[in-house]
Amino acid sequence: MTKLILMIFLFSCAAFADSTDIERVLFDGTQTYEEANLSTEKTRTEYRTVTVPSICYRTEYRRRCTTTPPVCREGRCRPGRRICRTVPVQIRYRCMRRETRAVQVHDYNVETKVVFNFNNTDVLDDAQEEFQMKMTGETPSLSVKSSKNYMVVVDHDNKTEQRRGGTKYIELTYKINFIPAHKLNQVLGAGIQDVSYRNGVVGFKLGAGFNFNDFTQKIKVYRNRRLGTDILLLDKALAQNDAQIQTSAGATHIKVDLHQQGIQVPSKARIILETSFNIDAQKVLNKNELKFADSVNWVFR
Repeated sequence: MTKLILMIFLFSCAAFADSTDIERVLFDGTQTYEEANLSTEKTRTEYRTVTVPSICYRTEYRRRCTTTPPVCREGRCRPGRRICRTVPVQIRYRCMRRETRAVQVHDYNVETKVVFNFNNTDVLDDAQEEFQMKMTGETPSLSVKSSKNYMVVVDHDNKTEQRRGGTKYIELTYKINFIPAHKLNQVLGAGIQDVSYRNGVVGFKLGAGFNFNDFTQKIKVYRNRRLGTDILLLDKALAQNDAQIQTSAGATHIKVDLHQQGIQVPSKARIILETSFNIDAQKVLNKNELKFADSVNWVFR
């Protein structure tokens, strides 16, 4: 019974860790403010010496006897001799041993208040953004299951905390902005298309709505060689005056004349194009659900 109680105690110590609480908030486009409250527990590591069941060995000396084979000569046999000696023997037995173990123990309680300030200026009636606030101990984690109709951006976050007695009080404030995702989808939904290279002019097509305020267009030009490494001639983020832009039938056609870029225009070229939306992706909660950039790599000979 004592062993059983000891094993239950050790298991509970090993399993005890910072507790986790989760709250969800559904944003449908009508709210500008929401609150959530979470209660968790913070633990700390202590090292304790405990007694645990084990298997031990001891050495005992036992008398062991053997009989040698009979000896026969010319038809006459003499029986073998009995030889006895004392030898060491390892004896296994149950025992208890002491060891030091890391144990998670209660440190203090954590009460967290989460404030959401939503900017719904650009939000229509197609918003269904489910925010999940997770607290593990005193560590926050904010995520969103989005409708994919908006880029969900954390424009600002703030954290204040104070300790009173055995409880830490935390207040988290998030300012959330919603940028319509059609800005991305229209331009990058089909990717970079119809890439061409003729007489030193690079041409390609993007979706409607491309502009140099919301997007960055990069270009790399290499002199292509059949043997050896291609030689980099141009690596640049294009400005408005570097490109000719025409819009027609829901598409943006872009041409870049390399003769105006101050390089020796190659007859055989490797062209790398990258189009990206101008935003700090680290602030976008649903960045894995949307396409923020596209790139292509073409060789022309």
